[in-house]
Amino acid sequence: MPRPSCPSCPSCPSCSSRPLALLAAFLVVGAAGPAAPPPATPDIPSEASDAAGPLWMEMRDVRLHVDASAVMRVVELRGEAVPVTPGAVVVLDDPRSFAVQASAGQLALDGDALSALMNEVVFGYRGAPIRSLKVRIGDSTLVQSGVLHKGVDLPFRMVTTVALTADGRIRVHPTSMQLLGVDGKRLMRALGLHLENLLDVRGARGVAVDGDDLLLDPLQMMPPPAVRGAVAAVRVDHGLMQLDFARTTADSVFDTVARPDTGVRNFVHFRGGRLRFGRLEMRDTDLLITDANDADPFDLYLAHYAEQLSAGYSRTMPNAALRVVMPDWRAIAQGGTVAPPLVGR
Repeated sequence: MPRPSCPSCPSCPSCSSRPLALLAAFLVVGAAGPAAPPPATPDIPSEASDAAGPLWMEMRDVRLHVDASAVMRVVELRGEAVPVTPGAVVVLDDPRSFAVQASAGQLALDGDALSALMNEVVFGYRGAPIRSLKVRIGDSTLVQSGVLHKGVDLPFRMVTTVALTADGRIRVHPTSMQLLGVDGKRLMRALGLHLENLLDVRGARGVAVDGDDLLLDPLQMMPPPAVRGAVAAVRVDHGLMQLDFARTTADSVFDTVARPDTGVRNFVHFRGGRLRFGRLEMRDTDLLITDANDADPFDLYLAHYAEQLSAGYSRTMPNAALRVVMPDWRAIAQGGTVAPPLVGR
């Protein structure tokens, strides 16, 4: 008696024919070649392969802190923010993580800022030949006083002029000098000495001695973030020493894609590339940090950036740009905050 057909395999006469049918199907598929692979999933760019382009940075009318009390006035500074470690990301919370390749700018330092830089950066190490340096800036001269150590402590006072050398350093030339309260230049001439015989600056940063002159490298003296570029001019005027950076062809980007889209006067702006701050990271960055009070320069202390950020507020724009408003650091030090307006700016 013939077996009934299997309802689950209506095309075969009986279940006993299933192995032959499966074998035939396998041979047919094999003859046609392997099955086409599934569509490839697009690669997600990794940090190593991400080519985000340059990260441009502009500061305007910013009082950038050297320490808690001394500040460097950034009239303007434009350039590319470059990570110190190649392939890494610029971290705003860590100003030592990046440098600014200046395309244009002007910085101004008063006596307190110069004193802090000389004491904390240039001669900020144990056994330094100069300590307790105090700089006062007149109309056209720098007046420096402190303690010179050469076996014994020698209190000194120098009146100096400044000029820019061909390699972009600042030549500080003494026009008068007092050592131990007497005419230091006459005393050194009588002993056949120059300042370079008294100052061992091998451990110092950004300074050399040439005869009686100090040669200062202003780019080595700056607080973080480091600034790279060509210093085009230096001058002393109205209690400030001012440095001008040479303008490069790259600076034209700040007239187009890297220009802030608001009329604020005191700000820090990052545009393009990648930037990390706090737990966030931006790609194709557009971050504008503005002063809560435009009536005076923006008082910014990058070492305490997170505190200023938490005391201010931020807005995300329709194009995913970020706008941050911060109070001045001196207001933060006094416990100040700033509340967001009812209507965003």
